Amino acid sequence: MDERTISTHSNMKKILTLAVICMLGVLALSSCDKKTSDGKQVPGITKSDVDSVSYMIGYYVGMNFKGDDFGPLSGNKIIEGMRAANSGLEIDFMEFQNVINGYMEKRNKIVGEDILKRSESFLADNAKKDGVMITESGLQYKIIREGDGPKPSAQDTVEVNYEGTNLDGKVFDSSYERGQSVTFPLNGVIPGWTEGMQLIGEGGEIMLYIPGELAYGERGASSDIRPNEALTFKVELLSVKPYVEPVEEKK
Repeated sequence: MDERTISTHSNMKKILTLAVICMLGVLALSSCDKKTSDGKQVPGITKSDVDSVSYMIGYYVGMNFKGDDFGPLSGNKIIEGMRAANSGLEIDFMEFQNVINGYMEKRNKIVGEDILKRSESFLADNAKKDGVMITESGLQYKIIREGDGPKPSAQDTVEVNYEGTNLDGKVFDSSYERGQSVTFPLNGVIPGWTEGMQLIGEGGEIMLYIPGELAYGERGASSDIRPNEALTFKVELLSVKPYVEPVEEKK
């Protein structure tokens, strides 16, 4: 929702994530059989200790792969790469970067084309439903409750409760689940939010059906927000804090 709080998972972030993963892998390999990296036994470290930390490192690695949405990967090649790093083999960073960037660009294009078709189909069907309106930009919305307070401008700060779902109906973010509302300036979020929240007043509730180009576009944001994906949000506007022009100090 907020582009400054929800990661866009840029290619550089993916590279840095893989670097951390490789480092963890090296640590895991070097700690096998209760030994340090120089091959010596570590007094007091049991097999159970090694197994536990190895499992947690593996879990962490898996969570990073899942979040970055690399798609199917070769476990054997991952281990091979870890062993190569542990043996001292060096790979030029530019080669490392080019392989990752090239792969993700190709994958995002292929995934994005399929998601775009699905998004267009979803929005075409959704537009026919009762109460759904469409703005000039292509944003679709349905007002659940108008709200009797002031409507925010694009520069105002709003407090909201919300829930976001993707094309598969999966909830990828929810302030309701966290049990805490969120406050942010409307000019710091995705375009569909900036436009949509100006349609209701304080105390109102709205459904936003946001095309990919008004959400996270061709980049996507995670495995749950894919390239070109249309997103659905239920939003309650709890309060509006009007924008105040900064006062320049006199010199």
